[in-house]
Amino acid sequence: MKKLTTARLPLKAGVYGILGLWLTVLSSCSRYYYQANPVNAPMLSKQHDANVTASVDDWSESRAFNLQAAYSPVNYVGIIGGWSNFNYRTTSPEPEKGDVNAHARLLEIGAGGYYPVFNNGRGLELIADTYVGYGGGALNSDVNMDFSRTFIQPGFNLSTPYFDAGVHARFSGIKYRNFDSNGRDEEYIRRQGLEGITDTRHYFFEPTLTLRGGYKFVKLQAQLVGVVPLGQVDWHYNESQFTLGLYFSIDDLMDFVRSR
Repeated sequence: MKKLTTARLPLKAGVYGILGLWLTVLSSCSRYYYQANPVNAPMLSKQHDANVTASVDDWSESRAFNLQAAYSPVNYVGIIGGWSNFNYRTTSPEPEKGDVNAHARLLEIGAGGYYPVFNNGRGLELIADTYVGYGGGALNSDVNMDFSRTFIQPGFNLSTPYFDAGVHARFSGIKYRNFDSNGRDEEYIRRQGLEGITDTRHYFFEPTLTLRGGYKFVKLQAQLVGVVPLGQVDWHYNESQFTLGLYFSIDDLMDFVRSR
């Protein structure tokens, strides 16, 4: 399992570092006991804003599909929700090392607030937002577990009719339960670092960069999520997640249709 390291770099070296990180993500081992799903970055700015994002992670033997939605029922208040489905299929399974097929799923919902910090009246907006949420799911692999996750994600978003950029800092707390060794003996559980995995909640810091480009109501989205444990974690987790998807602004689409 590859370990990613970071250091302080000049801007030019930092750009190359980000590209290198993406290449590492594409070529690294992909079967984990925790893999972050995309951060729901709705970039809501007014009442009745609504959007849907569908994204995929389809690198090497790992495949994930994510569907996320957001809606603002009143000004400054947002509701978010999402579904993620992850699959890992290996052509050369090594059960003694834990490298076997895996399937995980997560359903979550959240709520929060947003505030337009700046609006130039011509479509350029700077928006601050914070969302909190809760979700649950299950992992079926060399061992089976259910899990729940709580999160809080403050962020800033720059939005235009043709390009959006968002920076978020998600803090996630993962609690595993109903641990099933799936026939693995105690020595195997120890080697995988899974002893006591259900005893406590595990916290992660997940800095996120979201970029979108296209026409105002449909945009291509690219998102990179980093995963940094806030405490000791002895079992395998994915240190980053890169997804590509499509973002649909439902309210902008309706405005476009009405203007025709």
